[in-house]
This record gives sequence, C-alpha cells and structure tokens, in this order.
Amino acid sequence: MNISKYFFDCERWNLLTTLKSVLNSKEEVTNSYTFAVYENLSEVSVRWELFEAQKKINPWLSLDFQKNVAAEMSENLKLVYGSFSFQNEILGYFPIYIFDFSLNKSLQLRNPVKKYLSKFANARILLMGQLLATGLNFPFHDYLKEVHFQKELNIFLQQVAISFKAKAILWKDFFTKCANLEDNGYFSFIYQPAMIMNVQGKWLTMKDYENSISSKYRVRLQRARKKMKEVIWLNLSEEEIGKWQTNLHKLYTGVVYEAVFNLATVPETYFLKMKNTFKDKYNLVAGFFEGELVCFYSTLINGDTMEANLAGFEENSNLKMQLYLNMLYLMVEDAIKLSCEKINFYRTALEIKSSVGAVGYDSFIYIRPTSKWLAPLLPILIPWFSPKNPTWIPRSPFKVERL
Repeated sequence: MNISKYFFDCERWNLLTTLKSVLNSKEEVTNSYTFAVYENLSEVSVRWELFEAQKKINPWLSLDFQKNVAAEMSENLKLVYGSFSFQNEILGYFPIYIFDFSLNKSLQLRNPVKKYLSKFANARILLMGQLLATGLNFPFHDYLKEVHFQKELNIFLQQVAISFKAKAILWKDFFTKCANLEDNGYFSFIYQPAMIMNVQGKWLTMKDYENSISSKYRVRLQRARKKMKEVIWLNLSEEEIGKWQTNLHKLYTGVVYEAVFNLATVPETYFLKMKNTFKDKYNLVAGFFEGELVCFYSTLINGDTMEANLAGFEENSNLKMQLYLNMLYLMVEDAIKLSCEKINFYRTALEIKSSVGAVGYDSFIYIRPTSKWLAPLLPILIPWFSPKNPTWIPRSPFKVERL
C-alpha cells in the first residue's frame, strides 16, 4: 500500500462516548488524538520547519537531521514521517524507521546452532526511537503515560507496520518500565545499560573534576595522559572532516565490526553531514600521532546533555596510548567547558565508562509482533538468541564524602 498522506482519527465511538458528547461536547474532544504518516518528507517539511521555529527540538527529531543525514542511511532502511496532534494543534513530528533486520548480520554468535538458525531470522521491523543514539528520542514520551493516547498510537503504528509489511514494532530506549506498552501486548527485555554521568555544577574546569576524584583515579588519569602526550588533538572543521572522512569511517567500522550486536552502520558521509547539519552543536575531535589519524570521538549537544555519538581508534595505538580512556576524559572536559549537566556515553565499555564517573541505567526495549501467531514465540526466541550482558563491576572514581 502506497501511503503518502495517511490519516487515522483514532476516536472510537460507542454508546458511552456518544452520551458524553451530548452531555459535554468538550470531553469528547479532549480524548481525541490524530496521527498522520507521510512517505515523502517534502509533503510535511514546511509545516515541520514552522513547528521547529516555535519549539526546542531534540536534534534527532529535527527536520535537518531527517533531510541531511537519516535519508542517506543504508539501502535496507526506509524512513517515513509521522505527526500527532490534539484538537488540530500539532504536538510533534517524528521519524519512523522501517528496516530489514537480519539477525545473522547484526549479532555475532559463537554457538554454532544459534549461528546457523540466525540465518533464517530475517524480518522487516518498524522502529520507534533512534537507530544511532541511546535515549528517549521520540516527541511523546510523557503522553505514553496516558492509557487512551497509548491505545490510539498503537492502532496507528499497527496500521503503518502492516502497510509496509513489517513483522514487528520495536521501541527503544526506556530507562524505566512503560506499563502502558506492556498492557498493549509489548514484550520487554533489558539490553546493556546506558552509561550516563552527571556533570557537577561546581566543576568549572577540568581541575575541579580531578580534585573530586580519589587519589587512585587521579594517578590513573595522569598515567593515561603521559601515554598519549605525543598525540595531537584537533577539533575538526567541516572542511577537515571532509578531508579525513574515509579514514574516520575506517576507524569507526573497525570498532563497530567488533561489537557483539549492531543494528546499523553509518555511511562514509555521515560525519560530514552531521557537522554540516548541527554546526557547533556537533564536534568531532581527532587524535593524530606522527601525522597519522589514530582515533576520534564525536559528540552532539542535546539540550543540557552532551551525547557521545560515534568513535573509532586504531587497535594497536589504543593499547599503547590508552586512547579510548583518554577520549573519555576529554569528553568530560568538553562537557565542563560547554556547561552541560550530563554526558550520555551510550552503551558498551561499561566498566571503563564507570571509572570516569558514569552510572549504568537499565535500558528497556519493547517489541510487539504485528501478527498474533508470533506473539507467544518472541518471549522465547529473544532471550535464547540474545547475548548475555557482559559481567562488569561498577566503579566510582569520586571521593567518599564524610559526614
């Protein structure tokens, strides 16, 4: 089914709602949400732009990101665009990802039986959230607490999923359980925790951070710095990113392909497009050793949070110079300079991130099949195929405050 502008007015009439509309017409209106989906961004771009001019927008939900970055993702990914409104007032726009998921390509399995069976686990998925980031990247998080809204949204997403032949609807990422999703037939599972660090308001310089950590971790920081003293760090301009983008992508893919699980890989142009789209809100810092690019990290300012987006490093250089640990410290310093309140380090490398001050938050993912026969199988198959979350010991570098 070709959907270019497909509206669902999700108010379902019955005797009770009819009686209420007669007695109090305002009550009928307050329970009505309208959802729309657009297959082409051009259909909604003018209204989206006008909406953004009046609101503070999550950068992952911005029109520029959809237009400049998301639209150029991999071939197995299709984007459609949703909006939701209340009493004819637009409340938000959001991307809907439709992608062809292959378990064999996304998950590194060592068990030969699981590896063989994973070749047959292919399905089209409708994703709510952000493929390239960890966090609540949809515009109606608070509305999900409303039972009525959740039911109507679920009807809308089910229709969109069926229209694009998606076998399941997937939501990521929640840091607390969402009871209304569970009540609507979604199965939840916990993936690796998101590593988030609070940046204390009293830290005005990196020295303040250093003074707040124990002597053990200060020694560790100083040792790491000594190992990378010959590395030259540069915050790359748009032109410089364009010059180095092939090398940047090579370092990035070297890290990604070692990951146990990965939903998507960005194209070579991603870093340049991000800089072009977000300007000073997006920073890519590269490390050079003897003229060669050996590592990089990138960050995006999202409200009061600095998100550690993508990174890469050359493995041998990382072992010799503790590049990854040094990049974490540099991100802390960047966040202090930019007066950010939090750093979202995303997932992976849990213990080393905790050693600089990040805390792990359980990340819940919700999934619901579009066909009833799959519903009883998912709670069995997902835990069976899912890799065990890594065993790690949470660290805290900070001094224990005495009473």
